[in-house]
Amino acid sequence: MKKLIATLLSLVLLTQIVPAVAAKQKGDWSAVKALVKTSVAVKTRSGDTHFGLLQSVDDAGIEIQIADNENFTPQEISVRREEVEKVWIARLRFGEKNIGKGALIGASAGLGAAFLTALALHEKDSSDAPAGLGAFPLYGAGIGAIAGAFWKKKHKKRHLVYSI
Repeated sequence: MKKLIATLLSLVLLTQIVPAVAAKQKGDWSAVKALVKTSVAVKTRSGDTHFGLLQSVDDAGIEIQIADNENFTPQEISVRREEVEKVWIARLRFGEKNIGKGALIGASAGLGAAFLTALALHEKDSSDAPAGLGAFPLYGAGIGAIAGAFWKKKHKKRHLVYSI
């Protein structure tokens, strides 16, 4: 028993230490220079994260054409190299919707509602079999898909290229 507890505690400690060890600094600015005309996410020292298309890079800083939820904006932002904290290659998702995710959430909510209804009917000592509960997940999936059509996906950071 002591061996099992010691093993479990060791696993917990190792899982807490691994992210800190894996977070190596990537300070190679030439990797950022190779990303011209690529979709990026840039985090500044002030904590702001900007998504957009990397227009130009030099030793002084970078220039990004900002992306909003629908398309690239005409606005460009310049960030000095000293202010850049992290740079990721990004996936810009313009106008993509969460229909599948909404349907899955709705179906699981419908399934939960069906179980709760069946439990309530069982507690009431109803001798009748619960009819129509199989349709709850289907209704939930439909409602969730409709809600997901109005729920747009956000831009996503892919992998880290530069970090100080």
